[in-house]
Amino acid sequence: MEMWVFVPISAFIATAWVIQVVVDGFRRRQQIRLTTEFHGKLLDRIGSAKEFGEFLNTSGGARFLDSMTVEREGGGAPARILQALQAGLVMLTLGIGVFVLIGTTDLMIGDNPGENDEAGFAVLATITTSIGVGLLLSAGASYGLSKRLGLVDGASR
Repeated sequence: MEMWVFVPISAFIATAWVIQVVVDGFRRRQQIRLTTEFHGKLLDRIGSAKEFGEFLNTSGGARFLDSMTVEREGGGAPARILQALQAGLVMLTLGIGVFVLIGTTDLMIGDNPGENDEAGFAVLATITTSIGVGLLLSAGASYGLSKRLGLVDGASR
């Protein structure tokens, strides 16, 4: 297998990712539009400040206020930290696996093995391992900062 085979695979993955981002953005836009319309109609039905205050004291009013906050779908800081941690571990494991592959096998790519094949895999392994370590460091820094700001574990300054 030649290294050029990775080009169409990478192009396919990049295209799929772009399509996923566009579809997710469209879905979120539609959801926000519908929620905004619903909230507008609900607020139009409330006639006075007294009625609004009474509404907010109900369980439905509490849910209304919760839904008015900025997108809670992502799960907040802990969910994003866990996603970075998960991605970092996967990338680090993949990079180490490629390094092990290089060390334990003779890379017979094409008709004659060469140093270029091994160097290509070494570059891939180095980049993948570096991304994994970077994501793990980022997750650690985000956790520390989030803890100091009181976004995780209920700790607050």
